[in-house]
Amino acid sequence: MTSRAQLRDHFAAARITGVDRFEPVGHVHETADPEVVIYEFSYVGEARGESFAIPCLFVTRVRDGHIVESRDYADHLAQARVFGRLSALVAALS
Repeated sequence: MTSRAQLRDHFAAARITGVDRFEPVGHVHETADPEVVIYEFSYVGEARGESFAIPCLFVTRVRDGHIVESRDYADHLAQARVFGRLSALVAALS
């Protein structure tokens, strides 16, 4: 994704049925490089009556108020479990 519009479209398309609450909760780590921002967090919420937390880590480079680079890491197994996609993931890996 290279624009705010693409990012907005990405998250709009990611809406999941059965998820009642979904929000990032975490904190920013300071780094020696003023352009680098590390955000360690979990997407927390509730899906089908069960609470969940999906651990994530984003490492971004910000220049002149714009994200110019981003590496996003998440627990995709936890994400598949929460969103009811675990069996599809297992099938895809078989």
